[in-house]
Amino acid sequence: MHTVMHLNLRVDPTQYISQIREVPDYDYIHMVRQPKYMIDLSLLNEKVHYLNEVFSPKEYVKRNNISLLHAHHGQLGMLLLPFKEETNLPLVTSIRGRDATLANQPIGYLDNMKMLFDRGERFFPVCQYLADRLIAWGCPSEKIRVLYGGVDLNEFKYRAPLKGDSQNILSIGRLVEKKGHHILMQAFQKIRGKFPNATLTIIGRGGLEEYLISLANQLNLGDSFRLLNHLPKDQVREQMTNADIFCAASLEAADGDVEGIPNTLKEAMAIGVPVISTNHAGIPELITNNKEGVLVQENNVDELADALEFMLSNRGIWETYTVAARQKVEQKFNLAQQLQQQAEFYDELVAPYKVCKRYLITPRQIDKKVLKETPQPQQQGKDDDKKIATRKKAELAKKALIYMQQLQQLQGFQELPQQQQLKQFPQLQQLKRQSKDKVKDELVASNKHEKKAKVQQRAKDNDEKIASHKKEKKAHKAEKVKKALYKIQKFQQKAIDEQLGGDHGGL
Repeated sequence: MHTVMHLNLRVDPTQYISQIREVPDYDYIHMVRQPKYMIDLSLLNEKVHYLNEVFSPKEYVKRNNISLLHAHHGQLGMLLLPFKEETNLPLVTSIRGRDATLANQPIGYLDNMKMLFDRGERFFPVCQYLADRLIAWGCPSEKIRVLYGGVDLNEFKYRAPLKGDSQNILSIGRLVEKKGHHILMQAFQKIRGKFPNATLTIIGRGGLEEYLISLANQLNLGDSFRLLNHLPKDQVREQMTNADIFCAASLEAADGDVEGIPNTLKEAMAIGVPVISTNHAGIPELITNNKEGVLVQENNVDELADALEFMLSNRGIWETYTVAARQKVEQKFNLAQQLQQQAEFYDELVAPYKVCKRYLITPRQIDKKVLKETPQPQQQGKDDDKKIATRKKAELAKKALIYMQQLQQLQGFQELPQQQQLKQFPQLQQLKRQSKDKVKDELVASNKHEKKAKVQQRAKDNDEKIASHKKEKKAHKAEKVKKALYKIQKFQQKAIDEQLGGDHGGL
């Protein structure tokens, strides 16, 4: 069984646990950057590791028999690039929403993403909308595989829409702008006069909590509105089961942040709760307006209020929506099918990689084969490789030092008076003599009075050429000295890095 090393933002039940731990025929290493991102201790096991504790990627990969790297966010894909370069493993990066935008991204994010597009093998956007964004940024389309998030249909069982007089509207999601909770609250306030028994419950936590509480007071929502903090998964599912309408008022935030497809929408559709949402990002890939639910323009209070009023006034047609919604989820968003699809996407990379790894012969592999055929112990062969590599580096450093000494001697020679240079280098003296002989011949053949000035000028030009030649040669040698110094510094730095176990700053 192949093992995939997954790098995730944090370890908690909302962070794609199934796509990490339940992929058919693939074992996993669940990795996060540091122990502080281990949010839910109930998910801690011997396969949870920390990236900041890996000092030798090659040894780590060999020890855990890893065949593939999977980063579950664009920035995490960038973080794994040095790991990939050192281990030569294929890298997959999931794109889930904000990482396909420039929303609150660091300087140079787009350039780094383009580098990831070039070096990464596959990209798994969670909807076609995000796939199109990647292509617009320059990601080759042949590297893209749309991989929808799935719903466990055994956990979210269908039930017919509730019958009765209740009018409970539910929304679930982090308290951030792109979830559109503030738009939903304003739309709910507009219909309260017609539906005095209606309630609105929002479940989530985030930076906008105080703002939403303040907004509820401004709108005078009173007891008809509840803002619940983070609840256990079982309680969230219970709230969803008891809801009459589920609403996701998603929108593009002011900073450009967007959704992929909210998983809560899929779960509500699987259970059988009528849904209202917006024409935002990948949501139209899940819901066709007036078929599986109702879609309105994003960031539009009036349209959302009209949709809420329509649903609350037409309870008799709810089941038409919910049956179609359940079928849509079963066909395209079934967790078991999506995990199988993920495994097949992995196979595209792992199978060829394994074949290449088995049959590709590199010079280093040939050396190992030769060493194995000798009666020397395996460890001794490894030590010999290290000694040879160290000896080669020492020889290169020695050559560089000798070269520097020669350049320094030449530089000292260039600083000597001209007479001493001619004594040490007869070829320059010969060149000088030839120049003078040529001048003498010209003086004899010409009119002494008319040609003397021209011949003197030519002699002067010749001397200037010699001087220019020496100057250029001096500059050229000085450049070589500079390069030699740089090489020595590089050898020294590399030796230091090897003593420290390699450069891990990128990790």
